[in-house]
Amino acid sequence: MNLRSIRRLIGWSSMVVFLTTLPVAGQERREVPEFRTYGEPENPEVAMAIDELVRNFKDAWSRQDTDALIKLHAEDVEWINAYARIFQGATPLAHFLENRLFPNFSPEVSRQEAANMKMISIRYLPGAAVVHMYTDGERGSSRNEGELMRRTHIHLILAEQNDGWRIVHTAIMDAR
Repeated sequence: MNLRSIRRLIGWSSMVVFLTTLPVAGQERREVPEFRTYGEPENPEVAMAIDELVRNFKDAWSRQDTDALIKLHAEDVEWINAYARIFQGATPLAHFLENRLFPNFSPEVSRQEAANMKMISIRYLPGAAVVHMYTDGERGSSRNEGELMRRTHIHLILAEQNDGWRIVHTAIMDAR
């Protein structure tokens, strides 16, 4: 059956038929694309510094080490969690991690999330980089019905500052 036959059968315009039968290019929420690199690091040292920062982020997260995590962030960091709560500045972020997030979850949850963190992409920009990771874990009740693990995407925007590479912005979102 072609589009013209479908259109006649149900009385829709050709544009409506086209738009409702168009293949979608995006992934399903649980589908993860192959790792991609966009752009090139300015030099090998930049790539190594960014890789080290990501490793240190995973390590500090796995230990629920607020001090180590905050040292990876710029003083004026902006952090948006999966529930769209916004923390502006390292001090409010440290307070949230230390007094709200980490005390409410077993250290095993953070270890599991860190062990499951995988990079989806990295985009190198002059003096900056965007890292997209995801993880599967058991943090919180926002897991989708019928799914055992909560999939969370983490976007880190990194910038080269006077004292090295720092996370200047974080956006965390659930795959719903």
